[in-house]
Amino acid sequence: MSTRRVATIGLILMAGVALAGCTGEPPESGDGTPSPSTSASSPSPTATPDAETDEALLPVPVEEIADWAKTAVAGGDSDGYVFGFSGWMSENSSANDVTTFTSLAPGAYQAQLACRGDGTITLTTSELDEEPISEPIVCANETIAFDVTTARTGVRFELALEGAPTVHALSLVKAS
Repeated sequence: MSTRRVATIGLILMAGVALAGCTGEPPESGDGTPSPSTSASSPSPTATPDAETDEALLPVPVEEIADWAKTAVAGGDSDGYVFGFSGWMSENSSANDVTTFTSLAPGAYQAQLACRGDGTITLTTSELDEEPISEPIVCANETIAFDVTTARTGVRFELALEGAPTVHALSLVKAS
């Protein structure tokens, strides 16, 4: 195999590891079926070999994060549920993550952010391509509820990790 082909395969595998840190629960349409692609998540830096070591330090095994998220924050069976995502972050995999929900209708919502681990995750919420709509939320091994109010369609969640590998879950429910 040529050196170029080996390098290309290596880059593809590294990208796969970087994307493995985030899982999403697609929002549901009115009939209970998932809506078409209305969200996007983009982990930042490319994973390194140390990411596997970081994964071993997580308080929840990677394959169990989605199940943990269902009990940590409001889920798809909650009244008014519109959106949620979960995953894990580390300095060596993705210490920053941006998730957008481009079709979120303007309005008032109740959000919940849960994080477990020894790191601290700072969440900034904004409308698409706009300044933050509230003060940053700082999560350190806890669950926090907060309000999100948007004047335009769409919302952006930017997470930044400081410290040890940490798992997170976020959900958004229409305020009643």
